[in-house]
Amino acid sequence: MSKITVGYQDGCLAPLFVSTYSIQQAEKMGVDTIWFPDHFMGFAPKWMWTPENCAAASVIHSGDALFDPAPVMAHVAAKFPNVRIGTSVTEAIRRHPVSLAQTFVTLDHLSEGRVILGIGNGLRENTEPYGLPSKRRVARFAEALEVLKLLFASEGAPIDYQGQYYTLDGAIFDLPLWQDRPPPLYIGAHAPKMLGLTGRYADGWLPGQPVSGEEYGRRLGVISAAATDAGRSMEGFVAAQTMLLVIGDDRASVLEQAMESLYIAYNTLGLPGSVWRAHGLDHPYGDDFAGQIELLPSRATRESVETARDRMTTELIEDQYYFGTPAQIADSAAPLVDAGCSHFILANMGGNFTGRGGADFESMADLTKRLKSM
Repeated sequence: MSKITVGYQDGCLAPLFVSTYSIQQAEKMGVDTIWFPDHFMGFAPKWMWTPENCAAASVIHSGDALFDPAPVMAHVAAKFPNVRIGTSVTEAIRRHPVSLAQTFVTLDHLSEGRVILGIGNGLRENTEPYGLPSKRRVARFAEALEVLKLLFASEGAPIDYQGQYYTLDGAIFDLPLWQDRPPPLYIGAHAPKMLGLTGRYADGWLPGQPVSGEEYGRRLGVISAAATDAGRSMEGFVAAQTMLLVIGDDRASVLEQAMESLYIAYNTLGLPGSVWRAHGLDHPYGDDFAGQIELLPSRATRESVETARDRMTTELIEDQYYFGTPAQIADSAAPLVDAGCSHFILANMGGNFTGRGGADFESMADLTKRLKSM
C-alpha cells in the first residue's frame, strides 16, 4: 500500500504576499507538494470579481492577475526547501516542448530535484483569445510528449523530428538532467485518449473531477493497461486527485451557501453538457458543450451565470466540489485511496466566496492529517 501524501494548490495570483502567506500556511499543514496553475486568464469572468461575489476580491484585485508559474516556482524552491513544486497544469501550445524542457530542467537544478512537470492538452481560454490554436489538442499534445521524450534522451546529440505540429531539424538540447533523470511528468487526464497517453508517457496522473472509487479505479486501469502495452512499469507511478474544497462547519450549511453563489454557478458551466443531462438538467450552453476545456470566462455573461444558478442542484455541484467538514471530506476521499490514489491536492475554492479566511487553513490542516492517516 502506498503512503498517502498531500499537496496544496496555490492561486499564483498577485499580490505575491498572498501566495507567500498561503504557502507558509500550507507548509505548516504538513503538505508534501505545492502546485501552481499556468493561465493567462483566471477561472471566473472579470465582472464577477467583486467583494460581493468573491470574498477574495477584497485582497486580490483581479482573478486574472496571474503570475508566470516558472519564476514563482524558483522563488518558492528557494524559500521552502522541504516541499516539491509542480504545475497543475501547463501545456505545449503556449510553451514549445523545447522551452518546457529547458524551463523544467532548470527548475530541477534550482530546486535540487524537487520539480514536477504537470502538463495537459490545454484550455481554450488560454489559447483562442490570444490567437493560438485551440483545435486538435490531444493530437498536438501526443506529439509534444514524443518531442519531450526525445529531448530528455538526446544527451546533446542533434535531434530530427517531423510531425504534424512540431518539427526539429538538427535541434540541440544539451542541458544536463538533474542526477541524470528528467523531471517527473504528471498528466492531467480524464478521457480515454488522455488516460492512454498518461500510461504511455507519465510518471503521475493529475485528475480533478470528483468521481466514485469505482470510476477512479476504472480510469487508473486504463492508464495501467496503456503502460503495459508500451512496455512501461507502473512502479513508482503516482495517482493523484485534485480536491476542489468548500469547507465549513457542516456539509448542509456550505451547500446552502454554495447554491446562492455566482462563483459556484459560473464554475458549473465548466461541467460538460452530458453531466448536466445525467442530472436531468439543461446546460445553459447546450447538451453538446464540452465543459471546462471549452469555457471562456471573458465571454460569460451575467445572464448565463444566473441561468446556471437558477438551474443547478446540490447533486450537480457535488460533481465538481468536495463539500463539508474535514471529516466528511476525508470520508469522501477514502474510496479513492482504496482504488489506488496516493496523493491528494487541496484547492481551497470556498475561499472565493465563504469568507472564512484563515479558518480554511485550520480546516485544511485537519484534513491533511486525516488523509495522511489513511
